[in-house]
This record gives sequence, C-alpha cells and structure tokens, in this order.
Amino acid sequence: MVQVALKCPFCGSEDVRKSGHSNGKQRYACNNQECTHKTFYAEYTNKGCRPDIKQAIIKWSVDGAGIRAISRQLGVSTDTVISELKKENLIECVNKEYLQSHQKIKIRIEMDEMWSFYHDKKHQIWLWWAIDHSSGTPIAFWFGGRSAGNFKKLEKLLAPLNIVMNYTDGNWAYVDNIPAEKLIVSKKNTQKIERKHLSLRTWSSRLVRKGIRFSKSSEMHKIAVGYTINTRMFGRKYLFA
Repeated sequence: MVQVALKCPFCGSEDVRKSGHSNGKQRYACNNQECTHKTFYAEYTNKGCRPDIKQAIIKWSVDGAGIRAISRQLGVSTDTVISELKKENLIECVNKEYLQSHQKIKIRIEMDEMWSFYHDKKHQIWLWWAIDHSSGTPIAFWFGGRSAGNFKKLEKLLAPLNIVMNYTDGNWAYVDNIPAEKLIVSKKNTQKIERKHLSLRTWSSRLVRKGIRFSKSSEMHKIAVGYTINTRMFGRKYLFA
C-alpha cells in the first residue's frame, strides 16, 4: 500500500502532528508558524468545511459568479457561500505592501470616485479610491456615499504616505479639503485611474451598471468588490494559498 504524506491544506506543509479528537474524528495541527490556520482534519463530513471549497468560493466570487451560481457549481448551500464571503477579515482597504515600501518616498496620486448600486438603482454606493500616478498601482479604497466625510475616510487611509500632489476631478470634496498647493484638478492627469475604472467593472460584474447581476445588500456589494480589488489589484494571491 502506498502511503501519502499528510499535508496542511492551508499552507502545504508536511510538518503536521496529531492534535486530539473532535466529534469522534482525528484532528491535526500544523507546525508551520506562518500558517494562517493551526488545526484541520484529514477528512471533512460537511463539504462546506473543506479548505479547498472555502478557497473556491472566493475564487468564483472574484471571477464574477453570483451566490447561486457558486452554490450550484460547488454543491454547497447558499448560506455556506454567504457566510464564507462575509469573513471580511480577509479584505483590506489598503495595499499594505505598497504602504510599507513607499512611506519615505514622495509620491503623486490620482483620486476618483466610481458610482454603482445595490438592490436597485435607487440605492447608490460610491467607491472612493487612489492610485499611484507614476506606476498606476492601486493604494487604497473606501465605500460610502458621495459626501466629503467618505473622502476623509480615504484620506485617513493614505495618511502614512508622503503625498506631494493630488490629481482629481472637480468634486468639491477634494477642492474643499486638499490644500490648493497640493491639488491639480484636471481630467488629463486622471486618465490612469479612469482606465482602472474600466478594468474593475470588467472584472466585477457587481459594478456593471446595465446588467442582471447585482448585490441585494450594501454589505455583500462591498465584500464582492473588495475581494476583487484585493486579489486583482493589491496582488493578494495568498488569499488562495
């Protein structure tokens, strides 16, 4: 009989050990200190508890599939799909890798807001976000209304950076809250972030203005788009590790 080494389903490490029993099943622990999870089972009774299914739910969501489509394809309940997507601790509003490497560097940024909706078009929601003007790298985002208060939420996320110039449109939230010497209002200088709008709408079906796929709640809308930004724009591939 061929014996297959037991691997941690989260990090792939073979450095595992037995860790008691739970519900009559052998439980294992991963000794890898960098692993995001510490215990797992070799076999799962409930299909929705399997790590590969949980990762597949996020992948399908990032690829634009709806809740029911994911449920049908993976053979799990819609409640399982929704509860897994609602684990918002996996979603970050800032590109931490970018912030860590650019805190002492003078940068110029582009900022803009993008309109979308949940439930119906009466329920508008705005994506406020910023990118590096030179490289086009997305830096941070925030969901909310179109008031200046939501711009200040984005501004707070950008606070660790040494921003010497802001390129925006004529939205009064920018004009009234950014010092004039650090603000240039011009569509010519926001072409990169406008192009990012198109990319994001292409990747996330929840942002398509004329379509049949939309979120029923603002929470699920933010989650679905947030996963897309984290994986495709922040490069957080370890969500699928």
